[in-house]
Amino acid sequence: MPKELTERKKRILHALVDLYITTGQPVSSSDIQSRYLPEVSSATVRSELSALEALGYIEQPHTSAGRIPLKRAYKFYVENINSESADNMLTDSETAFIRDKFMHKLGHIENLSKEAAKVISDVTNYTSFFIEKASVNVEIEEVKLVPLKGGKALVLIVTNKGVIADKAIDVKDGVKDEYIDTASGLLNKVFAGKRVEDMESFDVEEIEVEIQGFKEIFSEVLGILRIYLNEHCDGNVFVEGALKMLDYPEYNNVEDAKNFLSVISDKESMSELLIDEDTSIEFSVRIGKEDSGVDKCAIITASYKVGDDVMGQAGVIGPERMDYKKVIGVLDYMKKTLSTVIDSSKSDKED
Repeated sequence: MPKELTERKKRILHALVDLYITTGQPVSSSDIQSRYLPEVSSATVRSELSALEALGYIEQPHTSAGRIPLKRAYKFYVENINSESADNMLTDSETAFIRDKFMHKLGHIENLSKEAAKVISDVTNYTSFFIEKASVNVEIEEVKLVPLKGGKALVLIVTNKGVIADKAIDVKDGVKDEYIDTASGLLNKVFAGKRVEDMESFDVEEIEVEIQGFKEIFSEVLGILRIYLNEHCDGNVFVEGALKMLDYPEYNNVEDAKNFLSVISDKESMSELLIDEDTSIEFSVRIGKEDSGVDKCAIITASYKVGDDVMGQAGVIGPERMDYKKVIGVLDYMKKTLSTVIDSSKSDKED
């Protein structure tokens, strides 16, 4: 926290950022005095605002206007957000919405990241993202075949990271349950204990004799594993609410809007822009083009962990005057909820 700021200056600066985030309009000394510091005169607040302007925290866009925060003010504001104040920004209905969205995902990790990005965007009303960590060390624990009607069988592939696939495949019409049971046994003999990333070079022809009569089923399962590998080997980037940024006056300019949309529509650009290498930091906040890479933007990123393993990074892209308390509160609650979902998934498999 800057040493040159007195407690009163800190209170005034915090109040100014709060009001500007809410209204998007320059903040007057009378607004700060009446709503945050009634015990202090307006003249004193004006004097303190002049000092904060000289220190580079705020500026006055026009002589007769109030003040607006600069990047340094936002950084001060974010540094002074504590977890308790952020948690209190979520209503009971918002926490229930987040929790309910993930309860039906118990035991499944497919589409969990996309769902997380959508929930964050819905609750914050900003553009959100989720970057999956590239799938490594995903070990196949069990392959289950469940017979269905009409010459179909359901394939369930259980890994140490959750259920990665539940897909219906074609089998010979009229086959008996014994055929499915034998196929399941052979599938587990071949695949259980192997890593998904090893499936790229796996050759069914090498075990052709062993799987005689079941080759089509093995090829189907191998195809499912390879599709998953191709989709997750580099880590996916999910973006939701891309057009929400255009609801804010900061992006009413056509050129700014085009630049923003061109960046977030490119997966490689998004990965470079959003991935934070230091996953030990609870929340990473980057403000302004110099830090965030996008003009008039702020980016808040949170790493999502299960135990010590980082499963991905999620966050929000919004205007510099985004509601930082609300966003940090949402990301924090999402971290807890996702951990619960994944831990429950692991417990179900162990049972």
